[in-house]
Amino acid sequence: MSQQRFSDIHRQALWEAHRKRCLYCKKPLLFKELIIDHVIPEKTAKDDNQLARLRITHGLGADFDIAGDENLAPACHACNTGKIDHLLSPEHAALILTQVAARLPKIDCLKTRYQKQANDDDVMLGVSIALEQGLISPAEVGNILSRYETGDPEVNLYRSLQFVGGVSVAALRRSEVGRLFDEPLALLNCQPAHLDVKHSDGRRREIRTTREYRDAITQGFIPTCNAMVKLATLFDLPLAVFTAMERAQPARVSFIREPRTGIIDLKYMPVSMLPRGQISREDGDCKTLEEIQSNGDLKVVSSTSHSLHIEYNHFSRIIVEIMRADLDKDGIEDILVYWYDSSLRGTYGDGGTFVLTRRTVMRHSNASHPGRSGKLLYNCGIRI
Repeated sequence: MSQQRFSDIHRQALWEAHRKRCLYCKKPLLFKELIIDHVIPEKTAKDDNQLARLRITHGLGADFDIAGDENLAPACHACNTGKIDHLLSPEHAALILTQVAARLPKIDCLKTRYQKQANDDDVMLGVSIALEQGLISPAEVGNILSRYETGDPEVNLYRSLQFVGGVSVAALRRSEVGRLFDEPLALLNCQPAHLDVKHSDGRRREIRTTREYRDAITQGFIPTCNAMVKLATLFDLPLAVFTAMERAQPARVSFIREPRTGIIDLKYMPVSMLPRGQISREDGDCKTLEEIQSNGDLKVVSSTSHSLHIEYNHFSRIIVEIMRADLDKDGIEDILVYWYDSSLRGTYGDGGTFVLTRRTVMRHSNASHPGRSGKLLYNCGIRI
């Protein structure tokens, strides 16, 4: 029996893309009778040596994924029982996989369409319940729709931005970014933040707003001392949020929403989440923070639903989820993350932001092609 689990959306897309027929015997197949078969047996993924041999004998590409759609075929009970987990001959496997490959664009199209329909249904149900319970008025629904129609969606921030005058921003619309760029930032004690930076030619500046900070670092100014380096991380956060908001789109699909996954799920977190340059030789072969924690080298100091505090190799790292949205316009929901490092044995401190994404819920991890894997939340390469 297959260990891989498939959503109803995935099953429906695969079934319809293959014209509702068993790929082996070509007979019509009812949806309730559908069995999703791995053309190259699923157990092959657990044997790296055998998989390497099959890439040669069966002509599998270097990026061929045993758990990917390129290896999945709709089958009836009789054909699936007859095949079980036997390996097809190279010729027979090539014939089946060629037919599978021809349907991949249709499968992707159907999955996107059905996911959107499911999301729309969820939204409509939520709005209906909120209206019936008086949690929101029809006028408020209209205002929200108007903002989206004008390209001004509101995004919730899991860590508020603090400005002088006691102003705290926990939800942000794109139309507000321009104004907030010029608002003076505040420290945690509500006092104005003053960042001193200098240029290699001797010029100095005092930074108070996010726009001033962006312009200064663009022109080559840097903090004047270690204390100012730490203070600069306070400016990095709103700069990342404002830059992300200029790109943010409502996500058509999400692999981090249901079931909800995030930075506190160590089994999905790559080792790149550790303080930079601190990975020991013993942990160098690990892929996730969970593996390093199981070795006893990683300590989780504390965590909340949106934050994680870890200690590793004499360093402390605080990781905070800031916002979720589609940040690279690929239709998939991303996570903007803020991090802050400090030394357990010194005064070092530094921080910054990066973006994480998860592009699939497949359980198999292809180490040579991590971007295809769904096991980890990988840094998707966006720099904010």
